[in-house]
Amino acid sequence: MIDLHAHIFFDELLGQAGEFGPEIRQTSSGRNEVVTGAYSWPIGENTSLGFSAAARLEALDVAGIDIQALSLSPLWLFHSATSDVAVSFLRRANDLLHEWTSHAPERLLAYAALPTQDVDLAVEELERNVARGFIGGYIGSNARPALDDPDLDPLYAAHARLGVPLYIHSTVPGVDGPAGDPRLDRWLGHVTVGYPNEETLTVLSMILGGVLDRHPGLNVVIPHGGGTFPFIAGRVLDSLRLPAAPVSRDTARAALQRLWFDTHVHSRDSLDLLISVVDTGRLVFGSNYGGWDSGHTNEVSGMEPLLDANARRLLRLDQPEARNEEIVEVGHGGR
Repeated sequence: MIDLHAHIFFDELLGQAGEFGPEIRQTSSGRNEVVTGAYSWPIGENTSLGFSAAARLEALDVAGIDIQALSLSPLWLFHSATSDVAVSFLRRANDLLHEWTSHAPERLLAYAALPTQDVDLAVEELERNVARGFIGGYIGSNARPALDDPDLDPLYAAHARLGVPLYIHSTVPGVDGPAGDPRLDRWLGHVTVGYPNEETLTVLSMILGGVLDRHPGLNVVIPHGGGTFPFIAGRVLDSLRLPAAPVSRDTARAALQRLWFDTHVHSRDSLDLLISVVDTGRLVFGSNYGGWDSGHTNEVSGMEPLLDANARRLLRLDQPEARNEEIVEVGHGGR
């Protein structure tokens, strides 16, 4: 299997983001948590976030994963921090990720985390890393209050020009900026409910905000099946009948079929709904490997050849010289 959704932390980055840390703290119960800004996440008995590439490869063999694309933890993107913090932190993170994946470049791939505070510098960082083999760029859903902000157009254009995908991951409020909805402070709500909400808004920005129309060569990958969008797709499309609709229903449908989604949706029922709404030729396998909700390979049983073929087509794994050429569609359009 080709896994396009996996994250990594590096101990070397602890304390490198100024007031935001990150750091590892021990709780009163004796367990540990990683703390970034105002947000903390339990890591149990671990006192280190670093794991060797050799250990990851051994675990991937057991899991049946042949190739894995890695990105920095979304808790460490720092889009709300000052530019000087984000630029230096993410540049160092990308260097560490390059070194880590170089132990097995045919199996361990990398997305470059981009400092979107300065779009010109983000483009430079994308170019720097694609030139040394990274498969694309990586930003959070909070890169701007709305991801269809024209300020991001040069970054979108750079991905299209370089022929590499842009991976947009959901983020947690409060990591480096304003706190989020306090109603989500309980029950891991910022991750279980907040992440899908962020991904839904990302989909809306892409299809209603005109991003894909402005950048016809852009390929955007959204994790967790696009959040809640498959469930509300009919409602969103029906709203486009209204006089104030930003785009036509046909335009929105066409844009939706150009987005890429991973299959990490936690149940076969949810996956079946996703399949009915989006283009199956743009589905890829994602595991959130190593995370609290990693795995879920059984849910894609029978789909492995399709998902792997899609991933190879997206990343041009079989024909890297074909970058900058239009991706040929092979799936079906959702309803």
